[in-house]
Amino acid sequence: MPPDGRTAVRLYKNTLESSETAMHRLLSTPVLVIYLIYLAALAMTLALLAFWVVVVQRYNVEINHLLSRLGVEWNQFHWFVGSAGGGLFFLVIVALTYLLAITLSERRYSRKQDEFLSNISHELKSPIAAIKLHAQTLEQDDVSPEERQVFMGYILREAERTSALVDNLLESSRLIAGKSTGDLQPIDLREFFRDYQQTVRSRFDLGEIELRFEIRSQAVVMATSEALQRIMDNLISNALRFTEAGGQILCQVRDSLGGAEIVVADTGIGIPHGELPKIFDRFYRLRREIGQRGKGTGLGLAIVRGLVEELRGRIRAISSEGEPGTRFEIRLPQVDVPEESVERR
Repeated sequence: MPPDGRTAVRLYKNTLESSETAMHRLLSTPVLVIYLIYLAALAMTLALLAFWVVVVQRYNVEINHLLSRLGVEWNQFHWFVGSAGGGLFFLVIVALTYLLAITLSERRYSRKQDEFLSNISHELKSPIAAIKLHAQTLEQDDVSPEERQVFMGYILREAERTSALVDNLLESSRLIAGKSTGDLQPIDLREFFRDYQQTVRSRFDLGEIELRFEIRSQAVVMATSEALQRIMDNLISNALRFTEAGGQILCQVRDSLGGAEIVVADTGIGIPHGELPKIFDRFYRLRREIGQRGKGTGLGLAIVRGLVEELRGRIRAISSEGEPGTRFEIRLPQVDVPEESVERR
């Protein structure tokens, strides 16, 4: 039996905590080395400074005489000590900067994690409350058949929305834990997308946004139907949040050299150039969204990237600064397999 929303949030929180522990273990060795270098360089810098102030300045005549006997000029000694001190001080600054960056990065990650858990709890609470309210209304005797149909449709949509949120939590937990998605099967993309485009509209409230498909592929790829559906659902859901009424979302599937290309392009508000490198990071959310469609959780595109990489593919986002629209391009390797082994939907 699949877990409910609260169980999924708790499971995801536990997964995050375990992943943080693993991350700290992974980083503990280099951070410890940098910390030791910082302490050693700081100690040597202070010792060199103390040596210069206490010894060299007090006994400079004696030291100069000793250096002359050794064949070393005072300027050479001065240059050597200054260079050593400068090098040690540089190490101190670099190590301290690195440690400070690690600390700030961990704090930002922790803050994003707390914000995410708060947002996802709210996102789960809202549809559950709406479902409960409409279900209580349906219990009344004076509800007309037309109203009952409207309420049932709303309940089903909110239940689907809640299910998608829980599925994203569980999928993100799996990706964080590094668990396998299962055995990949050869899938005919043309067959998959012919079925997908017939069912996708029932899972999303498109409103006044046009969703179009162009399927021009004969490729067979190694994947699972569940992974491909989750990739497309998250990309379409993301496009809907950033596309205003009257806009368009275009899904293209076509063959390319040695593989297949899946494109999801919208006519929405676009992505600022400075945010493009961050959009696939877990918990990252763009600063601007189309408000009436609700806020994202910051998991969708991270899940998409994780799944695409599991399918041995690549994904990139394209958005021109100052121009509307965003384009996501996925490339998956094509395989040659016997016709009878290809999975059909």
